[in-house]
Amino acid sequence: MTISTTELCEALKINIRALQELVNYGIIPFTRISGDSIGFSSDAINTWIGTKPVFKMDRKKYIQRFGKRLETKHPEIIKQIREFANNYSDPIEPKRFYLEPIKNKKLGFVYYCKYLHNGKLIPSKWCTHTNDKEAAERYAVENRDKLIESYYEKRIEKKPYTDLYTMLKKYYSENSSFLQIDQKRGRSLCDEARRKNHNFIIKKFIPYLRKERVRSIEQIETPLLTRFQNYLLADKTIKGKTIPGIKPQTINSYLGQISLIFDHLIQEGYTATNPFKSLIYLKVKEEHKNDRGCYEINKLKGVFNKKWNDELSYLLSMLIYTTDMRNSEIEKIQVKDLIKIENYNFINISESKTKNGVRIVPLHDFVYKKLMTYARKNKIKDESYIFSIPGCKVLGSKRYKSAYLELANHIGYTDKQLKAENITFYSGRHFWKTLMDSEKLGDIEEYFMGHKVSENVAKLYNHKDKQGKKKLLERTKKVFDVLDKYIFRQ
Repeated sequence: MTISTTELCEALKINIRALQELVNYGIIPFTRISGDSIGFSSDAINTWIGTKPVFKMDRKKYIQRFGKRLETKHPEIIKQIREFANNYSDPIEPKRFYLEPIKNKKLGFVYYCKYLHNGKLIPSKWCTHTNDKEAAERYAVENRDKLIESYYEKRIEKKPYTDLYTMLKKYYSENSSFLQIDQKRGRSLCDEARRKNHNFIIKKFIPYLRKERVRSIEQIETPLLTRFQNYLLADKTIKGKTIPGIKPQTINSYLGQISLIFDHLIQEGYTATNPFKSLIYLKVKEEHKNDRGCYEINKLKGVFNKKWNDELSYLLSMLIYTTDMRNSEIEKIQVKDLIKIENYNFINISESKTKNGVRIVPLHDFVYKKLMTYARKNKIKDESYIFSIPGCKVLGSKRYKSAYLELANHIGYTDKQLKAENITFYSGRHFWKTLMDSEKLGDIEEYFMGHKVSENVAKLYNHKDKQGKKKLLERTKKVFDVLDKYIFRQ
């Protein structure tokens, strides 16, 4: 059946102008009836819609037809517009480059091209290898994008080294390209140490350099570093409150980490000397040492059977006092790291502060059940950190302080006693080792604490990983027996 234009518009629910454009673009099938009259076959329309046609407007053709319609309807006005336009010419498109002839032994001279980019002249020039101006212009036009892109890529690569503050800010940053190079050369650095070094540079070293008006790597010399040592040692008064200076041992540690930056720069060829090599490091006197203390071994009996105000403080304290794990290791525990060997539970520590820290540690059944209950309650997945806090990369010192203060409250220790004996969250590791030594299990340190054992040559040749599962489980049982005796049984 043949239908008219009006009938098809009514069927498709579109206006007649839209249908005319579909015909003009040859998108919709139609048939000529007589003269300018057209019609549509219902079967052809049905088949056409079934093919899912693409409605894409050819803008160039549309403009051409639009121009023809205007010229047909208003020939005199269009003629006047064109006569007016003849008085003007198109604006000249700037070349955005210019050629500079430079002497050349072989050709007499050759053209070098220089580019304008984003309204600025790039401070570099490229040889076109010709003294023919037209050929040089072609070279400049054809190679523009490639040469400019290459220039900025090289500049980005060099900038971290040539710009002092950019380099210092990024050296110990997360995913640092500098540390990736160092890692290939054998340097090992845990994430906790990286963060501490980064914070020290951002908060202490860079502000001091700016204060001293240091602008380049070459200006960092040994006398300046000596003054920096004195600055760090000195007490500061902030808002009427005296802030004690940093201890010599800590200063030496941080400056040693900055010294490694200069070693890196020497290896990469960006400086010739390391000013830290001639720096006299601070002597650590007995009065500067502040040995960490811990509780007496009988103080924790039944403390984890009590009700705590804060669940996270409870779990963190219980973990460090029963597993000897470091803060950074506790933060990275995932559900999948809780493993079982025969009838014993362990925590698999695959990433630690040191190479020796990669190990498995015994996990008491009581602690295991509490961890799993916490994980299930909080819907923690196998590959998620058990103790992660939304929006925070690390738990932070305040979180650990809350944990050891609540433990102290249960034991009956005051803030004054904690300070006097220097007991902090990390004292849990000292307690664990002291507890094991008291039960004549001193060799446990090699197995479960993650320390580098270097007291004697014999221990260096003691390959504990070759002693087999039996030895591991024997020591694990001894650890659990000690924990039952001093912590979980009243």
